[in-house]
Amino acid sequence: MKNNLFLFFILGSSIYQSKAQVKESYKAQVAYKIVETSPRCKQLTKGLYERIVKNGGTSYGIMLESSPNPRTDPSQEYSKNYNFNLHESYSDRMPVIARFVFDPQKQQLYEDDVVNAQLVAIPFNKKLLLLFNKNR
Repeated sequence: MKNNLFLFFILGSSIYQSKAQVKESYKAQVAYKIVETSPRCKQLTKGLYERIVKNGGTSYGIMLESSPNPRTDPSQEYSKNYNFNLHESYSDRMPVIARFVFDPQKQQLYEDDVVNAQLVAIPFNKKLLLLFNKNR
């Protein structure tokens, strides 16, 4: 009986996890790739994991905050752009260390300079635009 309950619990939790994991739209997946592979993001994340763990954290991540398709993307609200944050993860907080914006109209990646309240165009792999603009 105990084994059956344990098996039921494991199966039930794995089904719940698979339903809870929402997959982003194709365009959002490419936008993530544009951010993650940009030289600026790579610069900010180089050695970041080790520093976070040394400070008692667990990891870092890039989160989609808003998008043109909030219903199909796991984003919190609508925006004409894809807005991302780069954050550190600790048990009690997730401090944001950078914000990125991909403008699908202008086909440009920006870093959000919150101190000066401006978007700064940054380089990225332009070949990824071919994937982003692909009709799917």
